Amino acid sequence: MSICIVSLSDQSFFTIVTAALEAYKVDHAKHDSGDSEKYLETFGNLWGYRSEDTAGKKVFRVVMADVSTAAERSQDFVIDKEESYDAKSSFIETYYPELSFIGDYHSHPYTIQGDGVKTELDLERNELYQFSSGDFKSVKYQQEIGRKYNVGLVATVYERDRSIKRSRKHIDEKSCIRFQYQNMTIWIKAYVWTGHNYRRKSDKMVCLICPNLGFNAG
Repeated sequence: MSICIVSLSDQSFFTIVTAALEAYKVDHAKHDSGDSEKYLETFGNLWGYRSEDTAGKKVFRVVMADVSTAAERSQDFVIDKEESYDAKSSFIETYYPELSFIGDYHSHPYTIQGDGVKTELDLERNELYQFSSGDFKSVKYQQEIGRKYNVGLVATVYERDRSIKRSRKHIDEKSCIRFQYQNMTIWIKAYVWTGHNYRRKSDKMVCLICPNLGFNAG
């Protein structure tokens, strides 16, 4: 039974997925470079609020997500700038005082050619849709500098040569959702840090829900 629920609004789901797809599919190279820069990671902040349901479970409602246009992107890392967070945090305080920073998201791009991942089943067996050790270190850093970081999301994109039919599904005891788009499989995995010792490790038994896709807590 889940002890934490992460709920994605339509806006946050749209932003997270489209940002991950743009970084994956669109060439970000400068026009005169001659190089191709596709299959990149991307990054953004999560804004929302914390509450409890009638059963006493902690609920983190992700109301809005942004995209960090100043982040340094690569195929295996993404680095945001402190100034980006400061600018957006100040804007949120002014125009959306009911919301607060609750965490961030980033993407993991995988391809058959570049990463040697032959199928999405291989990707799942190797848990490539989950946080890396570097991702956990990033969370720890943000907590150590005083940000109230509770929710971390990673959106993983994997493209095949042709589309296949596969049903949408909760995996990882409902902490991850998996769905298809065109010839791509997309995973969104949630991590939560709560309580007095939340800086040491993420909580277990997390349920990620996304009502507009039909993923719920039931």
